[in-house]
Amino acid sequence: MKKRDYKKEFSTLIDKFAYRYSRWQVWNDFLSLSALSLANVMPGPENGEREEQYLSIMDSYQKEDQEAFPKMLGLVVLALEENPEQDFLGSLYHYLDLQQEQKGQFFTPYHICECMSELQFTGDEKAEKLEEKGCISVNDPACGAGAMLIAFANVAKRHGINYQKHVLFVAQDIDRTAAMMCYIQMSLLGCPAIVVIGDSLAKPFPHPDNEVWCTLFYHLNQWRFTTG
Repeated sequence: MKKRDYKKEFSTLIDKFAYRYSRWQVWNDFLSLSALSLANVMPGPENGEREEQYLSIMDSYQKEDQEAFPKMLGLVVLALEENPEQDFLGSLYHYLDLQQEQKGQFFTPYHICECMSELQFTGDEKAEKLEEKGCISVNDPACGAGAMLIAFANVAKRHGINYQKHVLFVAQDIDRTAAMMCYIQMSLLGCPAIVVIGDSLAKPFPHPDNEVWCTLFYHLNQWRFTTG
């Protein structure tokens, strides 16, 4: 049975907007709509504001165009379900030729991230810390679409660590587009994650000027990380 080409299907959906909107606008609106939907799964004081943002973005599109956005998110869900060991949105970003070379953006290939993550598990330090505190943490101050963190999650799983319960992921990026990609993938993969939009050098997390997004699994496991 031939595998579905999720990138091609996604590209086809975006191209339906081509005569009215730029790919860049549709891409960023897709990220915002998806992130807002995922964030509002958990009740909180920001739900109302996020719902207003969601409706404002949707209202800027015609009805037939609005129907494409949940289909796009569905393709991302299917791609990650079929193969969780990948940076799907990062590779899709390049596939759609949206990378901003003038900003020096280059997303590290997944296999390199996997190798670097595997190096973090040499020795018994991770196992000892997990046994002592009940959790371990990983931080990427220039997270991009989250490839390094996705690789760490998968490597942790191979080493017998349930990352959905015992790993705290902290991600930060100065670029909002990149951070939103990371947040969506961390959410869909069930990672307890804090994703921060802000300058890691000038305003490292936690900083009052940071914009912070927390995944559902972070909220579900917050007690574990605050008491560990």
